[in-house]
Amino acid sequence: MTMIKTVDPAEWRSFLGEFSERNRGRRARFELFGRTGTAREEDQEGHFESISIVDHTVNVKRTYEKQGQTETMSDDIPDIHGISVQLDSDDSEDMIELSDTSGNLTALHFESMVDGEN
Repeated sequence: MTMIKTVDPAEWRSFLGEFSERNRGRRARFELFGRTGTAREEDQEGHFESISIVDHTVNVKRTYEKQGQTETMSDDIPDIHGISVQLDSDDSEDMIELSDTSGNLTALHFESMVDGEN
């Protein structure tokens, strides 16, 4: 059974630093959910490197292979209003959810440590 844990805004910076350490190198992919009911999953899967926050903008860095070279992609997600994490049945972090002030949700979904493929 999965559980969702909301992160207190006063702890966002420290939580995201610790989250980065625990999850570095895991396969991950973004899923985007609009407040109007739209949803999409990104095509490019990567390996998680780090997540951080400055003011209310979250930055997520991931690496991927392109023509035998390791490339880095960096995504900024502005106007963050809430951060929560979904825990898998073994209490590993399965997904981090970032909600913005417009009601959109960005989810970074990780390969399950229980089941493998996400």
